[in-house]
Amino acid sequence: MGIKYISGFRGADHAKQHLRRSVHLGSALTSGYTVLNPAEAFDQQACFVYLNGALLKEGTSGAGGDYVLSGSNTVTFNTAVATTDAIEVISYAFQNPTLPQTIKEVNHTVTSANETFHATSFASCTFTTATDLITTDSSAAHGLAIDDVISVTASSGTDTITTGRYRVLTVPSSSTASITTVDGTAIAFGGNGTGVAFTRVFNKKVPLLTQINHIMLFLNGMHLVKDTDYYVDQQSVTIDSTVNLLEDAVVAIRHFGSFVTQVVGEVQRNGITITDDTHNLLLSSGDITGNTTSVFNLYVSVRHATATNDAYQAATFIVRAEKAVPADCYL
Repeated sequence: MGIKYISGFRGADHAKQHLRRSVHLGSALTSGYTVLNPAEAFDQQACFVYLNGALLKEGTSGAGGDYVLSGSNTVTFNTAVATTDAIEVISYAFQNPTLPQTIKEVNHTVTSANETFHATSFASCTFTTATDLITTDSSAAHGLAIDDVISVTASSGTDTITTGRYRVLTVPSSSTASITTVDGTAIAFGGNGTGVAFTRVFNKKVPLLTQINHIMLFLNGMHLVKDTDYYVDQQSVTIDSTVNLLEDAVVAIRHFGSFVTQVVGEVQRNGITITDDTHNLLLSSGDITGNTTSVFNLYVSVRHATATNDAYQAATFIVRAEKAVPADCYL
């Protein structure tokens, strides 16, 4: 018999599916009624947007789409909505201890051009904040192309470019390049920079990748270490410049989509007294394992203060805590 459950397995197999739903009027949108920040975070892997009850198509207007998703809390409509329009955003997150819901496979064979990336570095460059432009020292040719990624390793100045990964937006000349964040968002530094050093790094876009999902990355079969050998951003993976890339080596990315990590643990609270017509704290934000969704069993054993120890009564609850701010979670 085929599987009939959205999470892939029956609830008896401890598979869980979390539904997040936000409803807004068009008047809640910003940027000319085109940008919505839903009340609930979504997973780009399984997110559905409705306008007045009609399911919209994800994608840019050039691709025939109605909206694009950014991060886990921004929906940008290609056309402004009316203030009275009803917008509904529904997202599912899956927790399946037996098998991830989806596995995406991305393979890339390192080319001769890719091989030179991590050996291409520049120092003593400048950064111009008015145009988000990096200029190499003595007008040296940087060899960058649009959509390349660089890793800035040093800079000097006040409120200027910081270390990190950036994506090339335009290439005005062989010695200059304008940049954005690695995810394509405009940067907003206030001052010019000097002594900027950067290295060209290998970056691979991965379809349907989000920060909350889990990936494994292999280079010629060797499992690399996240945040040391490679870095995961919203829609791409960047290999650190210290990793030696050789022509014809295979970069294999295994992306586990819509997967929520289980946390196993137990918290005990003893000797809590609740007097008549008052309340007392059982659990606080420090006991909640995540700031998006936590699901746990709560066992409560209680008796009257004057009763004997054999007079306890027990109750079991299944609790779901879903809050953007963990400090707001208490029971």
